[in-house]
Amino acid sequence: MSQRDLPEECWELILNRIDHHSHFESLSLVSKQFLSLTNRLRRSLTIVDPTPSTQFPISDLLQRFPNLKVLDLTECHNNLDTILFEIAHSPVLRLESLNISNKIRFPLRGLVESGLSISNLRVLSCVNISLLGDGDLIKIARSFPMLEELDISYPEYCLSNDSTSDNEAYVTDVGVEALWSNVRNLRKINLSGNYFITDGSLVGLSLNCVLLRGVAVKDCALITRDGIEFMLRNSPDLSVISVRGIDILPASLRFIDTFICARALSSLDLCGSAISNDFLCAIAKACIPLKRVSFDHCTNFSFPGISFFLQVYQSLEYLALVNVHFLTDQHISDLSRYLSDLVAIKLNSCYKLTVTTLFTLAKNCSLLKDIKMERTSMRQFDCSLQCAKNFKIRSLKARYTHMTDECLEKIALLCPNLEMLDLRHCSRVTGEGISELLKSCPEIRHLMISDCGGIKSLGTGEGLLKLEVLCAARSGFNDEGLVTIGKRCCSLRELDLQGCVALTTTIKEVVNNCKRLRKINLKGCSGVVFPIADWMVSPSPSLKKVIPPCYDTISVNQRQLLLRHGCPVRRG
Repeated sequence: MSQRDLPEECWELILNRIDHHSHFESLSLVSKQFLSLTNRLRRSLTIVDPTPSTQFPISDLLQRFPNLKVLDLTECHNNLDTILFEIAHSPVLRLESLNISNKIRFPLRGLVESGLSISNLRVLSCVNISLLGDGDLIKIARSFPMLEELDISYPEYCLSNDSTSDNEAYVTDVGVEALWSNVRNLRKINLSGNYFITDGSLVGLSLNCVLLRGVAVKDCALITRDGIEFMLRNSPDLSVISVRGIDILPASLRFIDTFICARALSSLDLCGSAISNDFLCAIAKACIPLKRVSFDHCTNFSFPGISFFLQVYQSLEYLALVNVHFLTDQHISDLSRYLSDLVAIKLNSCYKLTVTTLFTLAKNCSLLKDIKMERTSMRQFDCSLQCAKNFKIRSLKARYTHMTDECLEKIALLCPNLEMLDLRHCSRVTGEGISELLKSCPEIRHLMISDCGGIKSLGTGEGLLKLEVLCAARSGFNDEGLVTIGKRCCSLRELDLQGCVALTTTIKEVVNNCKRLRKINLKGCSGVVFPIADWMVSPSPSLKKVIPPCYDTISVNQRQLLLRHGCPVRRG
């Protein structure tokens, strides 16, 4: 049976199972039929700043992908109003989600124009806008009344001495009032980092946005316990709440009783808050349907409180206990009896925990996939530890630990299906440990070993067909070690070698052998002194981003050559 024998509907079902749209690129080269199919199936797109040599109307791009639903403009800083204007006048686009984060100013004119046509926009993200004010929120509210999710978190407040008025400089209750007055379908809002909003904003949202399900108000200094209490009592569908630094002590009976009203609450994040054992026990007795809990950097509670809490909520899927200094391996062993449904756990900065905790979790939490144990004491290891393999665990983040090769080898045997491993700043790990890990964990896709000076090579062995991302910045890699990357990592898509000063000409072998390579970072690789543009794009046409050893040494002609192949040169 040939490609043409299958109807397009069948091919669509097959191609829709591809895990990332970047794989569409090679498929689009197979035939005109596949080109047309992959264009239609593309749902998300990221646009970066066009250069003079690559400028083209954005409308042409939108015409090519008529079924786009998600557009990311975070890396687009020039002519943003023009781009948004073209989006507004696209006859085919039915955009549902737009990300315009990381800008100096809010693109007011272009976005208002877009509002005329993007009437079905449901999600808008405006994170890290340097100058975001009430006037911007008023325009958003009037232009996008059908919004369901809005993120305006962490503006930079780059105030100057010019004539910038208050409503242009920062967000207050006035701007939030415009939202709850006009955007009645709002379901999720992130106001974190907006220092000038008060409890009044939470009151207005609770009373007017009856569909509200998720609120984040981290680092909002004027938000108090009273505002949180009002929202919990008056938003019956509220399922997610995230705060930071709320002082819950002393826990009044009225505040504790508030949680009895939160019958839909499934995710509770009290990062950096002062809680107590009494508070934990009260939450436990409220019997709300919690699935995710974060006590990240919380204080004033102890083991009996968290033990009673977890004994009640044995259906938790996510648990964060960060910087909880009293926790020991024995404590985790006792708590793990209540964590049979856990899928992800975060135990960063619990410095008394050792690799024994990892073995305990792997043994007792059969559904666990994601473990974070950064800044813990991994070097202490009990050689008598024995544990059956856990085939569910996919991700382990253990940076800034005293991990040793011996521990790493045991972990590799314990978690054979690891796909992501973060060992950054683990100075005791060597190439021997990494080599043994890769033999036992053939499913590794993301390997982060930056600032591991003892790792000079990936070792020898079979090809690492699944490895896609290798971050080895400031590691001990030299030319000999780089050869192992070229030989074993043919599927590599991203390679970060920043600061690896021992590298020279062998970088060519990596580029020649890794045909799928899209991004490479050579910043600070002082040994790579030859012109890179002349040989880089021909053997590796998939390259989309290059950070050279020194940007200023790349001539304009070389940059243009790379750009003509669709590969911009970045400063890093």
